[in-house]
Amino acid sequence: MDASWERNADITIEISAHLQYLALVRSFANCLAKHLNLSAEEAVQLEMCLDEACANSIEAIREVEGECPLTKVRIDVEIKKDHFRITVQDNGKDFSQNFREALPLCPSSDRTRKRGYGLQIIKTLMDEVHYIHDPQAGNRLHLVKFFPQNDGESALG
Repeated sequence: MDASWERNADITIEISAHLQYLALVRSFANCLAKHLNLSAEEAVQLEMCLDEACANSIEAIREVEGECPLTKVRIDVEIKKDHFRITVQDNGKDFSQNFREALPLCPSSDRTRKRGYGLQIIKTLMDEVHYIHDPQAGNRLHLVKFFPQNDGESALG
């Protein structure tokens, strides 16, 4: 995957690794959805995916740093004519195995456990999801959503 787009984010925000900031992430997702002219359903999906990705990052950071983490969660958004990409980055615990095991939800998915659906939700609702763990750079979860084709027009008009 070409990582050059990561250096050219249109929007970058950082939050402290505390669950109380997820409300701000959800508000940001709603503002982004409006900017991208997403439908109400797509807006809810974006909000859910970004919330889950950031919650996972917060958990990964807290597993490494404990209850009072200093590390932040970074969110980069790149908007293109036919899609947008969101990268959620943290320096928390590697979750490569959890990422590999999380399959998109389907009617036969096991829904008896109490947690662990976040990555499945993200993989179900986004068009592309990629995860990279680098011991020096940390975790990077890439979420890609393509805009519906409207006679050659992008969602941005």
